[in-house]
Amino acid sequence: MRRGILFLITLYFCGVVNARPVNVVTELFFPYQQLDADNQLTGYSIDVVNELAAITGDELQIELLPWAVAYQNALTTPDTMIFSIGRTPKREPLFAWVGSIATETLYFWSLSQSGIVSSDILSDFQQYRIAVVKEATTHQLLRSNGFSSLYVMGGGDSNVSEANRVNMLIKGRADIIIAAETAMLPALKKLNLPESFVQQVHRAKDLDSELSIAFQKDSQPELVSRFKRALDKLKVSGKLQKLKTKWGLK
Repeated sequence: MRRGILFLITLYFCGVVNARPVNVVTELFFPYQQLDADNQLTGYSIDVVNELAAITGDELQIELLPWAVAYQNALTTPDTMIFSIGRTPKREPLFAWVGSIATETLYFWSLSQSGIVSSDILSDFQQYRIAVVKEATTHQLLRSNGFSSLYVMGGGDSNVSEANRVNMLIKGRADIIIAAETAMLPALKKLNLPESFVQQVHRAKDLDSELSIAFQKDSQPELVSRFKRALDKLKVSGKLQKLKTKWGLK
């Protein structure tokens, strides 16, 4: 994918009267937001926000951006929605939260032949180059824990697939990448590599987060409440769980 590429995707809902446009920012993040074979935005979180907008009667105008850019837009532009954003104590007062749509369970992965020893202690990995997306929860939390050898992916690097990040290990750009099993196993399959090609060296419990939908903190209260009510309805109806099952999430 070319550096600096920008997608502007407007989702229209048939039969919606007086649809209200809502600005939305997000990133590529398998299996939550991804591009299909026709270069169309798809994924679990895309399905979720589509369902929410169908309930609320809003029209979503989605910009696909590098995470750091999306994050800054959502911090500063009222009435802007962002997903899938990890909800952390540091971020809690910075946004108006709609709610959680998934729990991200993360691991540190290295090449099996790397010689990196598994450990349950996070600080044991401070010496390694760990690839992180700029201003993602992983970047913010590792930085706050004194990690100084991070490989911080910029705009072009951050909008890539997990397969590209496995290639970072192969090419020696990073010693460790951070991913859930739901992302790593398909990435290895895409590269025609066996699961044994990489190893889990750390269960990154400190970096787990609730992937959520949020708005800029000064957004219209009714806008935020409208999507909160829609998300509650999606959960109570069982539709949210059906979408998780569709995309192989727990």
